[in-house]
Formats: sequence, structure tokens, C-alpha cells
Amino acid sequence: MATMLSYIFTDATVEKSKLQSILSSAVDDSYNSISVDGDESTSDTVAILSSNVVPLAEDELPEFEAAVREVTSGLAADIVRNGEGTKHVIRVDIRGFPGSDADARRLGRHLVNSPLFKCAVAGNDPNTGRIAAAIGSFLGKMEPAPPSTEGMDISLGGRTIFSKGKFVLEGDVVEKELSRHMKRAQLGEVDEYPRHQKFVEVAIDFGEGGNGNGSAVVLGSDLTAEYVAVNADYRS
Repeated sequence: MATMLSYIFTDATVEKSKLQSILSSAVDDSYNSISVDGDESTSDTVAILSSNVVPLAEDELPEFEAAVREVTSGLAADIVRNGEGTKHVIRVDIRGFPGSDADARRLGRHLVNSPLFKCAVAGNDPNTGRIAAAIGSFLGKMEPAPPSTEGMDISLGGRTIFSKGKFVLEGDVVEKELSRHMKRAQLGEVDEYPRHQKFVEVAIDFGEGGNGNGSAVVLGSDLTAEYVAVNADYRS
């Protein structure tokens, strides 16, 4: 990933501390919820600037905040979609996590940063074991003890692949269905621009018995030969 410089401009008159609060919240759910390769630049920046030309009433703030979130979410998704050699964008939706939203976000990033999972996605291979292994490696390191997975459901492309502590294996027909889901989300590695905005969809729900309220949606990309080629020849 290159250095990310994102500047958002508005004419709305919003008190400085409130504007910063709106931006910080939006960034947590957008720029801080994406990963192409797990690396970051020390110069990565998101800023919002206002000319204070247009008065904004207090009851208009929710609409303004929604607009900021729409902009940041769209730009953040485009960063992943336009990543070097990106052929698939992965969306991980986490619900009922036994921890904070920030903890749920870390789980999502851990999954989309797993090299084995990223390579499987690049090859349209619905390798459910790699999804479960990445999730398990994160949960196993939680303190003071790993959370229970008895009520956890995992789905890929809307199809349940893990439920109540065990895999749901339904044979070759389902495997081909999951692979087709990945192929439908596929982009060209060297396209000049993304041809669509589809995702490889992964959902992780810890269930009511998980005793958690943490949630997050994280976007990531696969790992392709084109990504390796670009970065193997790269000089800064």
C-alpha cells in the first residue's frame, strides 16, 4: 500500500470538537476497518476541513454525520478495491463478539490478513478450514481465556459453513456453489479500474450465548501473483 492522504471538505458550520468527533467515529468504521496487506504508512492521514460558510442547525447534525460516514466508507472501500493486484474484495461481518467493537475489528483484520486465506480467495477456493483456523488462532490468544465457540456460526457467501462448534460439510455441490460466489466477486488483477463493487462475503456470529455486543465490518483483499510482482519490483 502507498501512503494514504484523504481530505474531506465541507461548507457546513460545525463546532471543531464536534467535527473531530464525527470524523473519528466515521474513520473507525471505514479507514480503520480495512486492510490490503496489513502494512501502513507513517504518513497515512485523514482530515476534514470546513469553510464554515453554510450554517448547520442542531437537528441537521445526524444527516451531516451520515453523509460523512457515507463518504469515508466509500473512499475506504475504493482503497481496497484498487489495491495492487487485488482480484477480490473480502467483507467480514462480525456480530455478538465477546468484547468491544475494537476487538471485533481486530478479529476481522486478523482474518483478512491471513496469507493462507487470502491465497485461497485469490484462487476461488472455498477452503473453510483456513477461515476457521484464522479465527481460531485469534480467539486462542484472548485473555483471560478464549471465548466459547459453541454458539458461533460462520457463513461464506450466505451459506453456513460452521455452526455450534463443528463444520457444516455438505459435499461437492455446496463447494462449487461457494466457489461460484467467489468467482462472481472476482475482479481483473490488471484492470485500469474495478468493474464492479461485489464482495466475497464472510459472516461470523457468536450468537446469543456468546455474551457479547461487539460488532464490526472489515474489508480486505486477496493475495495474487500480480501483488507479489508489483512489490517485488518496487523501489521507493
